[in-house]
Amino acid sequence: MPVAQAPAAGVVNVLSVLRRFRHRDFPEQFGQDDLHHVGVPGMYIGKTLEALELLGLLDGEGGPTEAFTRIKESKDDAAYAEAVAAVVRTAYAEVLEELDPTSASDGELRSAFRRYEPVEERERMVSLFRGLLAEGGIIGEGTEAQERMRRGGLRQRQMMRNMGSRKN
Repeated sequence: MPVAQAPAAGVVNVLSVLRRFRHRDFPEQFGQDDLHHVGVPGMYIGKTLEALELLGLLDGEGGPTEAFTRIKESKDDAAYAEAVAAVVRTAYAEVLEELDPTSASDGELRSAFRRYEPVEERERMVSLFRGLLAEGGIIGEGTEAQERMRRGGLRQRQMMRNMGSRKN
């Protein structure tokens, strides 16, 4: 029986790519340089690309899928959240069959990911799942993970502003 895989990239990195893709142009193919320019640290680029593929956002050649294009074309925050929620419902269908994320305990969430490998990445899998649930409006905001993501986004915006001011 094949080993079950779930995305295991850092939630801040994945959400940075989603948000940046929504608000700015990206090339037709995503590569390491593109993710680096979004602020994904070099050592996490491979995991982030793999997560985007496992989420059904990138095809095998690194091009955006129809689901990713829906995120890009979302006209407002509600449409964006629905597009992200659709990705979550598809990518995590097995997990969502097992539990209701709006009421699941930490233990139940961890248990739902027990079939996924590698074992040492399960906490990251759960963290990304929670972050995507919140981004898609499936669970409420205000969690510790959401606060870390918000702070991470602020740091990335500051970094991008600093890079822009150096060019001038």
